[in-house]
Amino acid sequence: MAKLWRAESAEADPQVGGFVVEFPSGARKVVAWRSGAPIPDVREAAKQYATALVQHMLDHELRDDLNRTNIPSLVAAIQRILMDWNEELRRSLYAANETHATLVQ
Repeated sequence: MAKLWRAESAEADPQVGGFVVEFPSGARKVVAWRSGAPIPDVREAAKQYATALVQHMLDHELRDDLNRTNIPSLVAAIQRILMDWNEELRRSLYAANETHATLVQ
């Protein structure tokens, strides 16, 4: 089974998100993105990231890893990471708006 870890930007930039996937063989792949707005459809985005990871495994002859990875669980784990990232980005945007509103008054 693949393992996933959420990755953070080295600069703690809330607009940068990502995760690391470790496949059963120990091979790792990093997936990252940058966005100034929350991801609107996290389920669809999770499926797209999982599809890209499956394609990567096929392209690099990692078929054993593919056979030993539960793809629906992979999609669910990615979706959870995206939901958490969305929530943190929203908090960051809300805090920035609160600060701006205070300064403008």
